[in-house]
Amino acid sequence: MKLVRFGEPGRERPGVLVEAAGAPPMILDVRGMAYDLEDYNEDFFRRFGMARLPGLLSESGRKLVPAAGVRLGPPVARPGKIICLGKNYAGHAREFDAKVPPSPILFDKAATAVTGPHDPICLPPGAAVVDLEAELALVIGRPASRVAEDRALEYVAGYMVLNDVTDRAAQRADGQWFRGKSPDTFCPIGPWLATPDEVGDPGNLRIESRVNGVLLQNANTTDMIFKIPFLIAYISATITLLPGDVIATGTPAGIGSARRPPLTLHPGDAVEVAVEKLGRQVNAVQ
Repeated sequence: MKLVRFGEPGRERPGVLVEAAGAPPMILDVRGMAYDLEDYNEDFFRRFGMARLPGLLSESGRKLVPAAGVRLGPPVARPGKIICLGKNYAGHAREFDAKVPPSPILFDKAATAVTGPHDPICLPPGAAVVDLEAELALVIGRPASRVAEDRALEYVAGYMVLNDVTDRAAQRADGQWFRGKSPDTFCPIGPWLATPDEVGDPGNLRIESRVNGVLLQNANTTDMIFKIPFLIAYISATITLLPGDVIATGTPAGIGSARRPPLTLHPGDAVEVAVEKLGRQVNAVQ
């Protein structure tokens, strides 16, 4: 399944993308069929809402709306935590400072940075060195504490595209990453949350980014230093992960600020980020 949230900002409704050969894509209006499934949030995942969606999809009286022209919001409601990985691709570690980390580098990104997959990215006043970072992200489906690595994928509700937009000047000035990673609109996610059966092996997916049609990043998740099962086990060893929490697994080589000359974001730019099987984001920079 491909879970989406659709509608005006702040008033999104939960849905499921319905695709059939030869027919235009539609969206199943989940709340319209089950009023208690209010949103894709912690309560939804905790109360086994995912298990109810196939039944709604199979009902004869499905409530469907055309997907064309409908705004897609973030596919999950505001998460409790967004845990990100620094330097988790070998190629990116080499271009960053040539040092491969001996253990995962974790940092946080503010939940208020989350925005939709086609919403504008708004640069803060004075932000002159802003990067995009294409990432594969996962959403936790049930409480996870001290999870064994060989069972870690059982705790994944699904996967999605995430753009870890970053103010490099703020990142360098602060000596830590939170402020530079967290301005409003600096975390586009979506267009959908794909369930694990849609994705197959998340450790072997193409990932790319473009600015104004120019290809920047073109890699595969096989280049991750620390793989997803290890990351879930590592994080949950000391931090309880709750349903709806997001883990962004890092970005591959090719970021704009590492190029010579640098290729950073400016008002009027068009940003594209895509991950195989998870769709494509297109955001205008303002």
